[in-house]
Amino acid sequence: MRWSARLTGAPWRVAPPQDDPVPALPGQRDPLGPTGLVGPEQLLDLHELYDLCDVLGRLPAPVVITYGARHRLGYANDAYRELFGSRHAGLPADEALPELTELGLPSLLDQVLRSGRGRSVKARSITDPSGRQRCFNVSCVPLHSNERTGTRDGQPPAVGVLVFAAEVTDQVHAAARLREAERRQREAAVTLQRSLLPQELDQPAELQVAATYQPGGADAAVGGDWYDVISLRGGRTALVIGDVMGRGLRAAAVMGQLRTAVRAYARLDLPPHQVMSLLDAIAVEIDANQIATCLYAVYDPPPAAGLGYAHTGTLTYASAGHLPLMLRGPDGTVLQGEQQNGPPLGTGGGTHTSHTLRLLPGTTGVLYTDGLVERRDQDIDLGLDRLAHTLGGAMGSPKEVCARLLRAMGVTAEHDDDVAVLAFRLPGPADENPLDTEVDSDLGQV
Repeated sequence: MRWSARLTGAPWRVAPPQDDPVPALPGQRDPLGPTGLVGPEQLLDLHELYDLCDVLGRLPAPVVITYGARHRLGYANDAYRELFGSRHAGLPADEALPELTELGLPSLLDQVLRSGRGRSVKARSITDPSGRQRCFNVSCVPLHSNERTGTRDGQPPAVGVLVFAAEVTDQVHAAARLREAERRQREAAVTLQRSLLPQELDQPAELQVAATYQPGGADAAVGGDWYDVISLRGGRTALVIGDVMGRGLRAAAVMGQLRTAVRAYARLDLPPHQVMSLLDAIAVEIDANQIATCLYAVYDPPPAAGLGYAHTGTLTYASAGHLPLMLRGPDGTVLQGEQQNGPPLGTGGGTHTSHTLRLLPGTTGVLYTDGLVERRDQDIDLGLDRLAHTLGGAMGSPKEVCARLLRAMGVTAEHDDDVAVLAFRLPGPADENPLDTEVDSDLGQV
């Protein structure tokens, strides 16, 4: 026996013949027509279906309609009156709607009325009658006349403006809290960064040194730039500049560990390329996903007395993917250091090479990070050329050289990247022989 789900009193369903089309089930009734399409014969006035003021009155957002050149009040919905109190229709906006002036909207209403195009503003704040500060995104939409005279581009002239305000107080406060949290985090990173940099540089008798660090602007996260000056045995001095890739507290923490490692390895009196190899290994252990560039140089002063090359000191350096050092000779000639670099620290391999230069008294040298010369809208070679040109005319002490380079390269408090600069100068007359940049055959390259 086969059971059926037929309700009591309902007729049995009979399957239609196979040759008859299956009738379509009627859809939900469409007030605009049985087919849902509006044709010339079916066009209805929407006012017969909906009361526009009733629709606007039900909106939870404040809505007001003005008309005429003085933006007289034509309509204000319930949400508007609940927020700002009752308003008298027919009065100009400057009398009936003082809150629009507080929101800075009168000029915007004029623009909308003249152009016939909508305008909007974001996060305008206003104090409601209860004293609470509230924020709104406001849209002003033109209301056009039904007359066809005086049309502009086929559009009837605007005779009024509908003002719609969407409250965004919570979003604005959330954004402010986020900015404040980011500001505190950045201040913490800057504080950590500065605390990890040397508070006072060693000042060897044979070398004048100065350094500066400029964090990026408020929109730039703190990076991992660092510098150091280390006094070694025999009157020698190690000069270090480095840059950890990345931003924030993590980059600053890695920078601090690398700086500590450099100071420890420098005491071993190893050649610069071996120091770079040791730093590469320790960088991998610190964070395998973090790499850094570094330039490590050792200045060896000349003997107290002698002739010829005895009056020159030597600078031996190695680079791990860092920008070349720049030297300015006593005659103003600028030389870039050897471009052949080893791989950055943290890559876990590769060969680093030491290079040696002889420097005459009066020579000035500069070590720096990429924030000094790199710009998003130009090739870095242009920045290097500009730095070389600036250094060629930079006179004075290392501290004055640092300040001049920052000004000339356009580094300000709002710069988009960290900048570290370390300058040094060999004491001596400024009018001696030109800088000798040849590598002595006895010293060679390692």
